[in-house]
Amino acid sequence: MQNEESLDLRNLDRHLEEALDIIRGYMKGIREDPVIPTVTRGELLAKLGDGLPFEETDIGALFEEIRHTVAPSCSKIGHPRFLAWIVTGPSPAGTIGELLNVGLNQVPLSFKGGPVATVMEEIVIRWFGRLFGYGSTSGGILVSGGTMANLTALAAAREARFPSAMRRGIQRLSHPLVMYVSDQGHMSVERSAGMLGIGSDFVRRVETDECYRMRVDSLQRLIDGDESNGFQPFCVVAQAGAVNTGSIDPIPQIAEVCESRGLWLHVDASYGGAAILTGEGHSLLGGISRADSIATDPHKWFFIPVEAGCVLVKNRAHLFDAFKCKAGYLGEETSSDFMNYGFQLTRASRALKIWFGLKAYGLKKISRIVERNITLARDFKRMLEEKPGWEVCAPVELSIVCFRYVPEPRPDETKLNSLQYEILSTLETSGQAFLTPAILDRRVCLRVCFANHRTDSTDVSLLIDLLTSIAERISSTVHPR
Repeated sequence: MQNEESLDLRNLDRHLEEALDIIRGYMKGIREDPVIPTVTRGELLAKLGDGLPFEETDIGALFEEIRHTVAPSCSKIGHPRFLAWIVTGPSPAGTIGELLNVGLNQVPLSFKGGPVATVMEEIVIRWFGRLFGYGSTSGGILVSGGTMANLTALAAAREARFPSAMRRGIQRLSHPLVMYVSDQGHMSVERSAGMLGIGSDFVRRVETDECYRMRVDSLQRLIDGDESNGFQPFCVVAQAGAVNTGSIDPIPQIAEVCESRGLWLHVDASYGGAAILTGEGHSLLGGISRADSIATDPHKWFFIPVEAGCVLVKNRAHLFDAFKCKAGYLGEETSSDFMNYGFQLTRASRALKIWFGLKAYGLKKISRIVERNITLARDFKRMLEEKPGWEVCAPVELSIVCFRYVPEPRPDETKLNSLQYEILSTLETSGQAFLTPAILDRRVCLRVCFANHRTDSTDVSLLIDLLTSIAERISSTVHPR
């Protein structure tokens, strides 16, 4: 007999089928629906309501609300022309893995608490370590995404360079710490510096070259200047796929600087890490195995559902030294328990969906999709250059293209920047595609990122025709000759 005060649901099988039916319909219709919904925040609040739900609601009514309000109001991240942020549409196998993961609800804080979740995470970490050329002493942990991966790696860097920093803090250090990242680096580097007590003001932004890659000579000058002025350099963050342009810093040369000066090298490969699967990408990421730590995101170019980030360290002892903990209520601990390798204690298991997705398709197939995305980006760049009015703003190294529309006669830079925002807004309103801007050398550019397993050459042609039509129409009416 079912306990009336339990949270078990009657007709569980039917409700699970209803939930699966909603997911099934969303995925099957993802190509046809508008990329970005036009619903406003006020409309959603009015429909969903914000009153505390003290009394139970009929499950059938909840499913109706999901069908008619929630699902239609979702951004279609898996749409082939969702080409904005580098949060890609997950693979269907990855989604199945996530559903299984949620249903099994394992917590990999220790082997005893989650045996298979712990072992699966060990396996996945080994996979990524091998991809990047790390050896048997390496280790890591799965986290929410690139931001947490960068924070975790930099905490390990601080502990490795200044033992007991996690316990005693950095208040007693005789010289202020400084770290370095290119002017194209992700904002999470400054956030991490603030969280670690270093301070975002002590993150030096290193200038980049014409390809938006860190200038090693500028890095060396900054380090020399800081040392002369009483600061203590300890870490350099290199980009392997910068968020604006997809540029890759010269990792081997940066590694030489770090090794000669005793600095920790962290490579942020949150976006570009999957390029290691391809022949060209493996060459572009050459030297990455020399890094002390690497961040990469399975929920980006490996097509796994969010959240799924990964931090790797060449020597797993550095993570253990930074995060080891002891609590009697947790029972007997081992040095391999993941609670000793990251900040979170209770932590969702992310390994099952990664394991399921990568096993279902195989890395060779994922590699071909990554290669196709890179080819699409280059085709897009070439087609733009063949059309009057379009200007490519940065080299295309991976799968990001930055570009802008420049009509004749050429407006001043203020009007030109405004025009790009108008094009983006009109494109979004059309519901046919979604792009974002990038600011490069004070120029507002349109930015397209091909990191979607559904995107093909038809989408590229359609997008260019759509952009050209919008740009010419706006330019002729708002910026007449």
